[in-house]
Amino acid sequence: MSQTEQANDLPRILVVDDSRIVRATVKKHLSTQFDIVEEADGEAGWARLESDPTILVLMSDLSMPKLDGFGLLARVRKAADPRIKHTPVIIISGEEDHETKQQAVERGANDFVTKSTDRAEMLARVSAAVKLARTERELRHSEVVQAQTSTTDAQTGLASEHLLQIEGEKALAHAARYGGDTTLVLFEIDRFESLRRELGDTVAEQLIGLVAKLVGGRLRKEETLARLDGPRFCVMLYADLEGSRVYAERLRETIAAAKVNFKGSQIRIAANIGMANAQVDGVSEFADLLEHARHRLERAYSIDSALEQLARGEVETVLPRLSMLLDKLAPLLQLQQRS
Repeated sequence: MSQTEQANDLPRILVVDDSRIVRATVKKHLSTQFDIVEEADGEAGWARLESDPTILVLMSDLSMPKLDGFGLLARVRKAADPRIKHTPVIIISGEEDHETKQQAVERGANDFVTKSTDRAEMLARVSAAVKLARTERELRHSEVVQAQTSTTDAQTGLASEHLLQIEGEKALAHAARYGGDTTLVLFEIDRFESLRRELGDTVAEQLIGLVAKLVGGRLRKEETLARLDGPRFCVMLYADLEGSRVYAERLRETIAAAKVNFKGSQIRIAANIGMANAQVDGVSEFADLLEHARHRLERAYSIDSALEQLARGEVETVLPRLSMLLDKLAPLLQLQQRS
């Protein structure tokens, strides 16, 4: 067996550091048990992490060009892809002070090694991170398999995405046969990740339960309410687009009127909504209808929300939606150019 074939059988570790000497040292310590891939700055590290699903652990320096370690860590923890979001991150520390390390932990770092850590300790720490990564991936795989076959969301008791798809295909078939109409209303709790950081995981999950109860209590018998992922829900309506718009506005008002008290203060919540209609969009498959609704939900992300997140320093949350936000501003920019 060649050295390349042997490397491919080893757990893959991404080392991101602008120091060639540090990267060489880490590789020397770890290469007998791990397949080491290297990048010299945070942006290159992010690109490699996105493109290579075999990477199990990220080791990153904090001070780097283009995108520093804190920026890379934030981008990982806010990633939409669960594989990236849950990747264990080990900070390669240059003996930074306690405050810097605490900040890294608060932002989601799993562990630290110093640039002088000996081989045995580094191997032990990286081995523990690889074990964690494999456990996380096995758990997510089990959850995906369960979600694909379950008809009920365990947390809220609502329909699962699997059941929604079954009911959606029935609704589309019924509409095609009898000349009816079908609309999918997709909605999510606005700024949910910000609320989670502000209120904590327990209260954030309670918000999901509250929204499920509020919306579920207003359903008609023939309508289906499903929980998709995180703070995202979907309602299948036997209604035309105009009637569904009225329903969506009432749904928005219902959620905005919810009273959520936390430590003596009232928390305001809102909903972003995206809709798709079988006739208007010219689709006959549920997957296509859901994709149209998802696209419109993403575009419903408001400029006000983006500005609030930028004011809080949440740049990495806004960046993936920057193109869409600029499209929204285009008419105003064109008006300014004409004036």
